[in-house]
Formats: sequence, C-alpha cells, structure tokens
Amino acid sequence: MIGCGGSGKTTLARELGKRLGLPVVHGDFLGRCGDARAQGSEWAALHAEVIGREAWILDAMRLGTLDERLARADTAVFLDLPRRACYAGVVLRRLRHRGRTDAATGVADRVNLEFLLWIWRFRRRVRPRLLALVARHAATTDVVVLRSRADADRFLVSRARTRPGPGSAA
Repeated sequence: MIGCGGSGKTTLARELGKRLGLPVVHGDFLGRCGDARAQGSEWAALHAEVIGREAWILDAMRLGTLDERLARADTAVFLDLPRRACYAGVVLRRLRHRGRTDAATGVADRVNLEFLLWIWRFRRRVRPRLLALVARHAATTDVVVLRSRADADRFLVSRARTRPGPGSAA
C-alpha cells in the first residue's frame, strides 16, 4: 500500500487484510516499543523480515525500501489521490483520533508542518520517483492505481471476491 499521507493507505490496508485474511503490517509501527520507533538499518531489517514472509500487506511509504517491496509483491496498490483529498483525510483522522497513536489499528495521528509540506510537495517531488520504481517492476508486479476513495471502495469489493493463494503478497 503506497501513496501520500492522508490518502487512506492504513484504512485500505486494514480493510483489505480483514477481507482477504492476510496479515497487515504498518510501517510506522515496525519495531515500535513504547515511543521508540525503528529507524535506518533497524527498520530496513524489520522490513526485510516482513517481505520475506509468504503473504502480507504492508502499509508503508518509504521510497528507500520500495524497490525491495515491489520485487517481492505480486500487487502494489497506489493511492494516487489529489492533494485536497489527502488533506481532507488528515483532517478527518485528526477529528477521529485527536492526536492519539494507536498501534492496534495502525493509526499514527501526527501532524506537523513538515508532514503538511510533504503532502503539498508529494505530487511534484515524490510521485515521479514512486512511478519510476513501480514502472521498473511492471512485468512482475500488478499495479493498481486508485485515484479516489470511491475507487478504493470498488477495489475492496472486487478483491473480496478473489482470495490470494500461497505465496501472494499485497
């Protein structure tokens, strides 16, 4: 699950995992113990362990490890929503969770100026690199691009009908 902050990656990953019976891992919570979060090589090692499993859904938007993830995944879901939809998603998350971080649900409600600027710059700075990485794996990884929340809802309905077999990853 890849896309800009506020696009709905966590929600879609959680719901898809429930419907398909696949384990969901939230990248923000890899190695989390109390308030400590894994960083750098520690996060990369935990990421490698997750994508080495037989089946998984990983909600993570880290370009540094995306190439490895795409090499192992049979499907990549890119939530390519407009900036305004991502900001709306952040506002709704803020209203729903009021700044709390919940490892059980995968919700990390942290909003600061750096995060808001990252969303603002995503289409110009991050999206082209993300698309290049996805294109590099197009022969072996099915890429699903969802451009609205309605697209995400339709995707969930369609995927709920087809359960993955052994060795599948999302």
